[in-house]
Amino acid sequence: MADHSKGIIRRASDGFVSWCADNSAAAKLERTVAQGVIGVAVGALAGVAGAPPVVQTLIIPVTMAVLSPIQARIGASLAVAPIVDGDSGR
Repeated sequence: MADHSKGIIRRASDGFVSWCADNSAAAKLERTVAQGVIGVAVGALAGVAGAPPVVQTLIIPVTMAVLSPIQARIGASLAVAPIVDGDSGR
């Protein structure tokens, strides 16, 4: 059951961090698919902005390569320091 005492943004961010920390095969596949979708979207935006086709093609794997360690670091931060309501992590 959802915890409605927290705001929608807090629930979404808690869910995202938990998803990044999940090392199951399903979560890894979901993250890879999400990275691909974001990469394709960035490539499409580059095309709309007038980037040459080679740049549009190269943006997709570069975006995925950048997002992967960021998501891993977010997931690792949960294992090191669990999020406490009202704690900014500082």
